[in-house]
Amino acid sequence: MVIRDAVGQDWDDIYPFYAAIMREGATFPFPERQSLDEARPWWMEQPPGKTVVAVDDDGVIVGSAKMGPNRPGRGSHVATASFIVDPAYQGKGIGRALGEYVLDWCRSRKFRGI
Repeated sequence: MVIRDAVGQDWDDIYPFYAAIMREGATFPFPERQSLDEARPWWMEQPPGKTVVAVDDDGVIVGSAKMGPNRPGRGSHVATASFIVDPAYQGKGIGRALGEYVLDWCRSRKFRGI
């Protein structure tokens, strides 16, 4: 598995498992029944944040994380992050790998907490 920066074209592959996880309603308080285009800004972060994808050996996107400052201004020293893993690939260490990536990213940018 490789974790890399998400690019615009990745959204079409992320959205199906994003939508499935949001339908469950157990993890995120995002709006219900978002279309492909409505959901994009809720997951695909803009700088200074970013979104990454976990890609398996067959080139399939199996998970994603988004990260960045929790708040602008005086809150920018604290990071925030969210994670999703395709339900078909859960239990294989993908979420853990994404979590480790995010922690390393936060440390490299000198956040004081997450």
